[in-house]
Amino acid sequence: MMALGCKMFVVDASCRYMAPIVYDQHVAITAWFRQAAPLIKVAYDVYNLDADRWSARAVTVLATTDVQGNLHSTTPDGILARLPVS
Repeated sequence: MMALGCKMFVVDASCRYMAPIVYDQHVAITAWFRQAAPLIKVAYDVYNLDADRWSARAVTVLATTDVQGNLHSTTPDGILARLPVS
């Protein structure tokens, strides 16, 4: 990120909990990019392998700035080119 002259900041995060996970249970976490511009949205699924059920779904929203902290109005092209958005 620094080589691109950018920084990223979490501007929003949400999580919907569906079932508990207890210590020592095995989980599978899947993450993917839902959106790349104007903000980057990363979605997550958390699956409890031991209980065979979904435990949580979450979304994190990221904004980019230049190295001085000035907010970009959209995600810079150098970052967009590296994001596999589905």
